[in-house]
Amino acid sequence: MRAKCLWQVITVTLLLLSCKKEQTPVVVPPPVEKPVLLKDIVIPNLPSPYYHFEYNTTGDITAVSFASGLRMYDVLRSDNRISEVRNNTAVNKDRLQYIYDNTGKVSTVKYINEAGTEFRRCFLTYTGGQLRLIEWERKLNPGFAMERSIAFVYQADGNVLEITDHLFPVPGQNEATYVNRFEQYDDKVNTDGFSLIHDQNDHLLLLPGVQWQKNNPGKVIHNGNGGGYAIDYTYTYNDRKAPLTRTGDAIFTGGPNAGQRWQTSATYSYYP
Repeated sequence: MRAKCLWQVITVTLLLLSCKKEQTPVVVPPPVEKPVLLKDIVIPNLPSPYYHFEYNTTGDITAVSFASGLRMYDVLRSDNRISEVRNNTAVNKDRLQYIYDNTGKVSTVKYINEAGTEFRRCFLTYTGGQLRLIEWERKLNPGFAMERSIAFVYQADGNVLEITDHLFPVPGQNEATYVNRFEQYDDKVNTDGFSLIHDQNDHLLLLPGVQWQKNNPGKVIHNGNGGGYAIDYTYTYNDRKAPLTRTGDAIFTGGPNAGQRWQTSATYSYYP
């Protein structure tokens, strides 16, 4: 009799443990997505690759080249953020030194030549975490003078809607204003937003913590001194939703070439 009762207790206990096991959900962690690391951007009829990036094992940019080595940059880091970007070509050794505010955002970048002279600087202004204004000053004895400013207006989804680029009248530069409007964004990954502020005659300003475009615009409308144009873009994508190709159907909307059309294209490659 006692053995029978003991067996019943064991049976009930096993049943309870079995039920408890069945009721415990199995939590499967979500897969860790690797960051999309841009390698090259190739644009026909321009030095190739037009942009090239290199990274360390944690995905931080370590080197950049522009226009097939016309400018080649080493990216130095301190406390997990960019401290300095150095141009290491034979003819130019300029350095861009980064200064951060108390929230960890880039607030000032100093442009310093090989002799150690600060010849230019830029200031960055944020609103609600978004970069709203960049202002460049050039060294003109005895002090600095405004050279360029870029103002940003964003859509509700965080994609930039409008960029106003103003050039101030300084020696060697006429005053001018250009406005670019971005419309018809897709829902894919943007990888070339860094180029929006790059004047191709100037150093590349890297701001990894700033995102102007989460997605890719289907239309860009440009207006300013000398006329305007509009470009309708189409893309192809890889399996990670990043652009592989970008094709543009462009038309001049003002100026002496108004009505003329041309085509643009770019090819993107990525690290595995």
